[in-house]
Amino acid sequence: EDGWQRPLGRLSQRHQTLAIVTSDPREHEIPDVGLLTLVDPETGRRLEVQTSSPVLRRRYADAAAAQRRSLLASLRGAGADVMELRTDRDWVLDIVRHVVTGRRHRLGHPGAAR
Repeated sequence: EDGWQRPLGRLSQRHQTLAIVTSDPREHEIPDVGLLTLVDPETGRRLEVQTSSPVLRRRYADAAAAQRRSLLASLRGAGADVMELRTDRDWVLDIVRHVVTGRRHRLGHPGAAR
């Protein structure tokens, strides 16, 4: 627990709470660009990574997906409604879709996303 789940849970008990999660699909995987040098900005430590390794790319994608699932589960577990916005989609349409879906769900209309 990062320390925010409990306060968010208390807030969600008294108020309608919306967490907006933004993501860029390019952060979900490492492209095959050959040798990549990464630098830790705090320590200056350098790490060279061979991105042509399918095993490395799969492990990174799996870890990124697990982190995303964990975040979404924590937010929902704390009682927040979650809206996901992505940089590769029209965020205005995503917001409209979220509002319409939420309204259908609250009103109990057929076809409401659960």
